[in-house]
Amino acid sequence: MLRNLVISIAAITAISSSVSVQAKSWFEVEVFVFERQSNSLEQWQENAAVAPNRKNVDLITPMISNDITGVALGLSGCTSTDWTSGEVDCQDPLVSANKTTFPSQVPFSIAADEPQVAYLGEGPILLAESQSQFAEIISAVKRERDVRSLLHMTWQQDMQSRNRAKPIRIYAGKDFSEQFEYAGNPVTEQQEDEFSTFDFSSSFGSFIDEPKTTPVWELDGNINIYLSHYLFIETRLALRKPIQKEVVQNDYYQYSTQAENEKVLSPFLQSIPMVQNRRVRSGEIHYFDHPKMGIVMQIRKMEQPTTTKPEDLVLEESLEESAQPLSDDTPTLMTEGNASHESLK
Repeated sequence: MLRNLVISIAAITAISSSVSVQAKSWFEVEVFVFERQSNSLEQWQENAAVAPNRKNVDLITPMISNDITGVALGLSGCTSTDWTSGEVDCQDPLVSANKTTFPSQVPFSIAADEPQVAYLGEGPILLAESQSQFAEIISAVKRERDVRSLLHMTWQQDMQSRNRAKPIRIYAGKDFSEQFEYAGNPVTEQQEDEFSTFDFSSSFGSFIDEPKTTPVWELDGNINIYLSHYLFIETRLALRKPIQKEVVQNDYYQYSTQAENEKVLSPFLQSIPMVQNRRVRSGEIHYFDHPKMGIVMQIRKMEQPTTTKPEDLVLEESLEESAQPLSDDTPTLMTEGNASHESLK
């Protein structure tokens, strides 16, 4: 009997300890990214940027994009009568995947409209501007010469091991998609002919989807923060700038009759990488230096989230009320279908 009691106490203690360690793994992260516009002697390879990983957690897109799928699907299309009568100005329903629009420039401050609270079991949560603490730092950096602010955001997340951690998607600045493809090559100009000028989408919109344009952001990449006895910050960012790149003329002009070895300058969107991995302590302000950009980051201890959401409490209360016995004069409504991480210093 005593042995069973000791085992039970030990099991409860182990569970409590595990929950305690898990509860202390939530931290608050604040990031400020800026560009250095001064000239640098360092040379970078003319490599194309790597496309972002779909597994990254994207806190920015929901704040700056507009989903116009509903508007697109609400358009009326061409009928058979319209087609035979030669009408070409009828509106075509867009039947492809979700339609999302982006601004041409990402706002400097990415923040929720009002203060947020995190809960266990949820992913990273974007905080409001009032919950940030970098106001003085940002003001001081802005006073420096040849510095342009790119992005400021604050979020809370549950820190995991490196294998389980999900990087936070980071992008900012201008959208170059009208001039360059994501790989960095210039957007090709299509020659107009009787086929290219014919509006296939207005005539066969039910069968042909409109081309999708992916934003090509000036700053793009991710920041991964994980636990391995200590906190680690891993940055994989790229700052992209238009340059003139030497190419073989026959590659640039496909039907050129000039010498094959002749080279010309072609526009190219250069990708300047910033890849670093640093062990950090919570509470300290860390500066990641680079010839063309800088990052100021802080990981702060925070009040750990609770295990129950407010809406769950409301649902629980409503269930308790429905379980109460009904009085004789209470109408009855019948509905169909009722039925471990180490502690950080």
